[in-house]
Amino acid sequence: MRRAALPGLALVLILFAPFAMRVLARSAEPGVSAGGDVETLVILTPHNESIRYEFTRAFRAHMAARGRAVAIDWRTPGGTSEITRYLAAEYAASFSRHWTRDLGRPWSAAIAAGFSAANDHPPDDVAAARRAFLSSNVGCGVDLFFGGGPELAKHAQAGRLVDAGLVARHPELFGAGGIPRDLGGETTWDREGRWYGTCLSTFGICYNRGALERLGMTRPPSTWSALATPTFAGEVALADPTKSGAANTAFEAIVQHEMSLALDRARAGGQRDPVALDRIATGQGWAAAMRLIRRIGANARYFTDSAAKIPLDVSMGDAAAGMCIDFFGRFQREYSLAQGHGERVGFAAARGETWFNADPIGLLRGAPHRDLAIAFMEFVLSDEGQKIWSFKRGAPGGPETYALGRLPISPHLYDHAFDRDRLDPDENPYAPPEGVAPFVYRAPWTRPLFAALALVVRTMCVEPDAELHEAWAALVAAHFPPRATAAFDDVSLIDYATVSGPLRAALQSSDPLDEADWTIRLVEQHRALYGRVAALARESQ
Repeated sequence: MRRAALPGLALVLILFAPFAMRVLARSAEPGVSAGGDVETLVILTPHNESIRYEFTRAFRAHMAARGRAVAIDWRTPGGTSEITRYLAAEYAASFSRHWTRDLGRPWSAAIAAGFSAANDHPPDDVAAARRAFLSSNVGCGVDLFFGGGPELAKHAQAGRLVDAGLVARHPELFGAGGIPRDLGGETTWDREGRWYGTCLSTFGICYNRGALERLGMTRPPSTWSALATPTFAGEVALADPTKSGAANTAFEAIVQHEMSLALDRARAGGQRDPVALDRIATGQGWAAAMRLIRRIGANARYFTDSAAKIPLDVSMGDAAAGMCIDFFGRFQREYSLAQGHGERVGFAAARGETWFNADPIGLLRGAPHRDLAIAFMEFVLSDEGQKIWSFKRGAPGGPETYALGRLPISPHLYDHAFDRDRLDPDENPYAPPEGVAPFVYRAPWTRPLFAALALVVRTMCVEPDAELHEAWAALVAAHFPPRATAAFDDVSLIDYATVSGPLRAALQSSDPLDEADWTIRLVEQHRALYGRVAALARESQ
């Protein structure tokens, strides 16, 4: 009988072991006793392990000094795009239960699609559902959304984020003398208090000096167009913008820059009519950006699902360069130095070709630990929290194990008194370097097309990557013959009018088949285009 019971006992031990290990690990953490009351904060984030570790450590010490033992339950289902899909699904399920069980109202496809949309003239039942959702406390079991860039504004509009009251509670942190609400055209905190920028990010290029030397390059790339040269064929690490909101923002930077250049050319040519200038900037700038992105995509070694993978692969020499967020590049540079690899990894911000945007935090509707969540938000925005972003490892008040290499959002932290402790004392988003014109982000040009841009890049570069690489290789081998090059640079399939009109409408449709139809069509059309380019290039030889 004892032998017969052994398999069952083993199964119980296997099932119980993970739970026991978690309890033991929790009891061993600083400030947490096995028998004490521990408050748990649940945070949804795309932030990497180093950020999670440093803020967990610092916040728990901060709260322990106030007599409170806390733990943070980090939820990391993927990048920002995956988190967005997760929240949309969770809130839809939660509100559906509230609508049908608590309010006794019938659920419908129209309500499912409309309760989280801020439409001007919705049907009566959808309008009623929207009001009920915004007045409810339905939640998803999570307290905060930390990180995610501009995507948080969409969750605020959808009603998933609520006012945390920090603007009223801490007026000294915001506005005059504090965090400006606008920085280069980008909003840094929500006027209604639903989200607050915690640090600033920009985009640039990480590179491997050894790989550049192998390619015969004497200067590291510092502009988007540098990544489009044939020298980088098969050497550029990129992320799929439909999987990574950060990657899509980097592509949006390229579009914004090309639109700004088109605007400057039109003004230099004597155009003064605002409507005409806007039309030229968006139409011609978009086309130029698509041509540039296509060439960068043609040089891609891969399109990963995770933007954080890019600097790691560049550090290992698996790619010569990659588009990445500044702090990913800086972190990998510092890590490489700490590991004794010297200055193998470098990072160059695309100065004048991108802008600074705020990486925010927001309180989720129905947060189960609202007070603790607000305490965490206050901590992140305080000097104590801001130093963790930007200080050197081991500096007073700085990170303990990982140098995060991020730019604080508080202007106060750029005082020269902190220069010796900051990781990048020469970097100041509030005072651009001499000779570099400040980049102005014009949200109406591209923000409404954020999702459409991701789909365009996917259908133009990611899905037909084999055909794109073949066409590019044929062009390079034939020294870019005019007819083949003109065909390659033809972006009429995805011009601004098409993307801002029918494609955007398909993405906003309640019928998922509309998006699927566009995806299939554009992938097939691009494959055919690249096949034609390759044939024309070979014929010219």
